[in-house]
Amino acid sequence: MKATRGDRMAALTVVGVSAVLFACAVPFAGVPLAPVPAFVASYQSALAINDLITAVLLFSQFAISRSRGLLLLASGYLFTAMAAIVHALTFPGLFAPGGLLGAGTQTTVWLYMVWHGVFPLLVLGYALLKATDNDKMRSSTGAAVVASIVAVSVAMAAFTWLVTVQHDRLPILLSGGHYTPIMLGVVSTVWCLSFAALLVLWLRRPHFVLDVWLMVVMCAWLFDIALSAILNVARFDVGFYLGRIYGLCAASFVLAVLLVDNVGLQAKLARLLGTSRTESKRTEQALDQEMEERRRIFESSNDLILVSDSAGNLIQVSPSVSDILGYQPSEMVGHNAIKFIHPDDLEHTRKEMRAGRRGQSKRNFETRYISKEGKSVALNWTGTWSEPVRRHFFIGRDLTEKQAAEAQLRHVQKMDAVGQLTGGVAHDFNNILTVITGTIGILEEAVADQPQLAAVAKLIDEAAERGANLTKHLLAFARKQPLQPVEVDVNALVLEAAKLLHPTLGEHIEITPLLAEDAWTALVDPNQLSTAVLNLAINARDAMPNGGKLALETSNVVLDESYAGMHSEVTPGHYVMIAVSDTGSGIPPALLERVFEPFFTTKEVGRGTGLGLSMVFGFVKQSGGHVKIYSEQGHGTTVRVYLPRAAGLQQTAAEAVSANIEGGSETVLVVEDDALVRRYVIAQIESLGYATLEAANASDALRIIDEAPTIDLLFTDVIMPGTMNGRQLVDEALKRRPDLKTLYTSGYTENAIVHHGRLDSGVLLLAKPYRKSELARMIRLALAS
Repeated sequence: MKATRGDRMAALTVVGVSAVLFACAVPFAGVPLAPVPAFVASYQSALAINDLITAVLLFSQFAISRSRGLLLLASGYLFTAMAAIVHALTFPGLFAPGGLLGAGTQTTVWLYMVWHGVFPLLVLGYALLKATDNDKMRSSTGAAVVASIVAVSVAMAAFTWLVTVQHDRLPILLSGGHYTPIMLGVVSTVWCLSFAALLVLWLRRPHFVLDVWLMVVMCAWLFDIALSAILNVARFDVGFYLGRIYGLCAASFVLAVLLVDNVGLQAKLARLLGTSRTESKRTEQALDQEMEERRRIFESSNDLILVSDSAGNLIQVSPSVSDILGYQPSEMVGHNAIKFIHPDDLEHTRKEMRAGRRGQSKRNFETRYISKEGKSVALNWTGTWSEPVRRHFFIGRDLTEKQAAEAQLRHVQKMDAVGQLTGGVAHDFNNILTVITGTIGILEEAVADQPQLAAVAKLIDEAAERGANLTKHLLAFARKQPLQPVEVDVNALVLEAAKLLHPTLGEHIEITPLLAEDAWTALVDPNQLSTAVLNLAINARDAMPNGGKLALETSNVVLDESYAGMHSEVTPGHYVMIAVSDTGSGIPPALLERVFEPFFTTKEVGRGTGLGLSMVFGFVKQSGGHVKIYSEQGHGTTVRVYLPRAAGLQQTAAEAVSANIEGGSETVLVVEDDALVRRYVIAQIESLGYATLEAANASDALRIIDEAPTIDLLFTDVIMPGTMNGRQLVDEALKRRPDLKTLYTSGYTENAIVHHGRLDSGVLLLAKPYRKSELARMIRLALAS
């Protein structure tokens, strides 16, 4: 309850009397008196009982009010009760000549300092938290009380160990029964903490009854410290005894107030419960259940829930907005929805809101919102208007994944349609070529004695041969070529291809085979695979007209269910990966989806048919594999071909070890510009037990690094839009947090990244795509590095 004038006057009277007595005692503080150890035992016992009862009552009040400040205050009284017990046990001459628990000459004086320093700190915490928005606790109060008791017990045990077992390591505070200069500094600090707690209690208004008497306690506490640790000169003098008496009085004030308050509340509660217990309980339960259900729905919904007034000002925003639009709810509440709606959809949304206020209670419509990253996000809305509260209620379903899946399906359907058309054309063209090539020999024999006609016949033959090669490429794309798959040693095939490529690509291209020693064999047509590697290498050469580096890499890969879920055409399983990476000009993002289409080329007229990559695509798909391309303009391109493993599908010992998934509880900052990939990665990391923070670019990441209290690992993409790439981000982050652990990820292979010169040798890189086990292993490796 708020303090009344009578409460303040009573408290002021007690402080006044205490101050007068203190002033009278000051001249005699150093007068020695006879040592009475029994006084110490009695004082400490009474103090411990008082403080323990006070702590129990405060914990009970906390269970009702759920105030974090009360929880801190209760913990403070529990701490003083434990400190009083330990102080008595270790006091020399009380239970043993040197004290119990292995006490030393400095044990009790250090315990006194710790005891009288921790309590005002917790009182200070109570004063700062009370009557604030952060004061109320939503979680279980029982668990909070248990946690506080455990924390106080552990802290007391730690301090006891420090001042007993390790007392020789602590500075000397009491020498020859007198205080040292260090003691004066320590006790002055403790006194200042108590004064700070008193001052903050006075400044934090409004004052409750408890606050007024806590200020009385802190005044008595100050007198206690002054008499028994500053003004007196040794144990068992006037200041020593009077200080303990002040301390015991201080412990009694709040206890008395709590007991009176509890008695009054109990009586009032009994009267109230006698008249309305049954109905009140039923109503409260129904209301709590309804509010809890609504809160749970609001907080756990994957859809975006918005509540706005008639003008479109946002009143409530569900937590799901952070996943859908990248904002925190607090960043949108209080702003008008106009700020977040796509300009082209603004008028349409206004019409829907006006229709709702005219009585059309439930409406469905689509509106695009602008995410925090500036991207357009399509949402399907269901809207209602409540006239009694004059509020709009909207539920928006994110269409991003649906639209992405539809786009992927359309692309697959388009490629299949083009493949069927291409296969049909190639089939018919082959029939025509069969006639041409079958009759051209007859024609050549007939005109063998006529040089001019023989030359024409030869041109026709060469053209037919080129046409036959063209149809082979078309049939490869259409997945209708006759394949002869066998078990192939991909390392040997790549090495052979590298030898053949040297004269083909020229001296200005440096070719580097990077082969896994334990690479599996693949079930594939070796001739078609050689042709595919050759086509990829030639494309890489054309992207490096001034020379560069070409990496041919092999490795074993397991594409898991998560990766297959993001690529509908992929079957989970064991694959042999062959990667061809160059340091060329790269491919513009707008063209990446078209590079596998037949006859599509960015080369000059006459420099290519546009069938090289389409042949690779068709051959890999027909072989039951998967192909993935990564490219960044100005950095280069990596094409990865995944071919089915030939045999031995059981896990090897090395695979079994790598499949062990180990998580953790550290905090990981994920920096990834692609929103879908970022959400997928965060879900995987959180499933391993880690806490996550997320950023779409380097500038957002640096802001989080500056603000977040704890970040254990920075997990960043190498290539990102904007003025700063992943490596530059890490350099800036390490300037701010030198101990920060880092892990890179990229669509390029590790060797491609290193050879492109963007990362130093030895840094940790997790190449995309990766399994959950690989992610878990690399995170642990990075955190331990």
